Amino acid sequence: MKILKTFTKEDKSSIIGISKEVLSCTFYENQKMVGEIEYPNNSFTYVEDAAENWITGILTLQTIKQYGKP
Repeated sequence: MKILKTFTKEDKSSIIGISKEVLSCTFYENQKMVGEIEYPNNSFTYVEDAAENWITGILTLQTIKQYGKP
């Protein structure tokens, strides 16, 4: 996976990457990965919004687990 952009705020971070032309975002809390969501049909701007929403507290852990990779 190629890393495209990283977001960090306090104890949360998110990393946007691309692999085989599919965007994804990996979400971290206290430097521990809590989940990853693939965005195969969304724009880079959409994925950026998801990454920002995680570090600002809008995107919840429950949502990441619901839509994330098993």
